[in-house]
Amino acid sequence: MRNKHLPIFLNGKRMKLALLIVISSLLFGQAACSRKQSSDANSNASAGTSGNPEDRSQALLHLERGKELYRDDLDEQALEAFKQALQIDPELAEAHFRLGLTYDALGQSQEAEESYKKAIEKFKKHLADQDDDAEAHYNFGQTYAKLSLYSEAVNEYRKATRLKSDDADIYYDLGEALSKLARYDEAVAAFSKSLEIDPENYRAEDSLEEAREGVQRIRAGRKHQETLLKRKKEEELKKLEEGGNSNGNSTGSVANPDPNEVDRNERYWTGILRRSTKSHEISRNRT
Repeated sequence: MRNKHLPIFLNGKRMKLALLIVISSLLFGQAACSRKQSSDANSNASAGTSGNPEDRSQALLHLERGKELYRDDLDEQALEAFKQALQIDPELAEAHFRLGLTYDALGQSQEAEESYKKAIEKFKKHLADQDDDAEAHYNFGQTYAKLSLYSEAVNEYRKATRLKSDDADIYYDLGEALSKLARYDEAVAAFSKSLEIDPENYRAEDSLEEAREGVQRIRAGRKHQETLLKRKKEEELKKLEEGGNSNGNSTGSVANPDPNEVDRNERYWTGILRRSTKSHEISRNRT
């Protein structure tokens, strides 16, 4: 009996061994493929070429977490969160902007400036495809303002207000940028709009008063300049008139001399000359 069944047993054992080898090969191949896919995904994320929606979602989660940490004054942790977002998606413009804000809060001005410049590059690229993104225009304006490029900031804020006309913060920052440019009339309008949307926006209320004071200063300055200019013109005109009268009198006396005056002068000097000659001759004879 055992001799009869031995070959069958051996054959079954060999089949199991072969099956184990096949399964091991398949598992090894799958693991290798998974490692390759994971490596490719990490490479794509760091290069910013990944189109995976899950990666984008993860980057946005890190971005939102960083914003919350920043609001809570946990700047070091916020910095790491923004870096993690950019490691996954380097094209995320807002993450570059927020990273710059955090560097500023930490006193690292050079790093902040580099992040703002990078953000500008990414915002331009993003808005070239999605120009109707109001939030992107707003953040773009804030980025320009952080680099003291207030004219550019005003342009982006205005685009944001056209797309989102009920946001008090956008109008407030628009007013601030206009104030930096001493365009106080426009700043007053922006702050007033901000308060119209949010009457409890105390920052806008304070800035509105300052902008109105700026308007008064500008008007007073212009009036003073106009007064000085008018006075200067009057003085120059007076000098010209006085100079013209003086030159006219002098020229007239030379061009039209009085004959009687000339005759009297000639007789006077002739008499002086004769007396001087006579006196000299008397003196010489006495010697």
